[in-house]
Amino acid sequence: MDTRPCSRRAALALLAGASLPAHAAGPATFVVQNEPHLAHARALVRAALQAAGMQAEFTDAPRGNERRNLFQISQGQTHVDMMPATPARLRLVQQGRLRMVPVPLDRGLLGWRINLLLETHKARLAHVRTVADLAHFSMGQNVGWMDVEIYRAAGIPTKEVKRWSDGEFAEQMEAGFLDLFPLGLEETLNYFLPHFRKRYPQLTVDPYILVRYPWFRFVWIAPGPRTDALHAALLAGFDRIVADGSFLQVWARHRQPPAPEVFKSRTVIDIPNPFYDQTLVPERYRHLLVQQDRP
Repeated sequence: MDTRPCSRRAALALLAGASLPAHAAGPATFVVQNEPHLAHARALVRAALQAAGMQAEFTDAPRGNERRNLFQISQGQTHVDMMPATPARLRLVQQGRLRMVPVPLDRGLLGWRINLLLETHKARLAHVRTVADLAHFSMGQNVGWMDVEIYRAAGIPTKEVKRWSDGEFAEQMEAGFLDLFPLGLEETLNYFLPHFRKRYPQLTVDPYILVRYPWFRFVWIAPGPRTDALHAALLAGFDRIVADGSFLQVWARHRQPPAPEVFKSRTVIDIPNPFYDQTLVPERYRHLLVQQDRP
């Protein structure tokens, strides 16, 4: 679903004309998603705007689940967010009610999932080798996450929970309501696990398996004339920082690919994403994706 050739021409036209008076008047202020695990994404958005020559200031968007986030950005209450691509978002893009820059902010690592579970259950997945094996355990996910539909389509029982961001799902694990809570591999090892363990030291990561499916975090921009120049700048700016290598430099200041041992010591279970595949990432950006055999 790469409709970008026309979008890129429109972006260049806007940057060459309509956006310049706004620049001359000083930086515009935009409401942008801001959560600790998205520091790299905001830094990349800033780098893209700088590369395009657009001055902008950010204020923080309210936090919410995906349903609230999607409502806020489609209504223009939030101007930029950095969420995974979902069927609902892709439909809104097709309808002209949302804008997308399909650059993989997490370098594809969001599709590599590692399970959080209780320390006392650390060996629970020791003999899991297939999707059918995994289907004997119940997974938890946040309300509104499209991962829920991906797991359910693969036959894995999945429950939606309202509170998770500080590790609250550990309480439901102890009550027997959940067995596992999968999250992105890199962000779990580098942020979520140490964050969760501050309140729930009984949590750990499974040492036996990784689940993998196509799942990409992109940049999304609200529709309407208020964000025309912003959209144009992000389209052009991301092309520039990807082409000149500065995307990877900015990313590396905030994130690190997992060590090779993380992959080699675990069985990889592939499940399909019923909504899209790797081709959702445009070819010019695919070299950014982390592969199992290279950083």
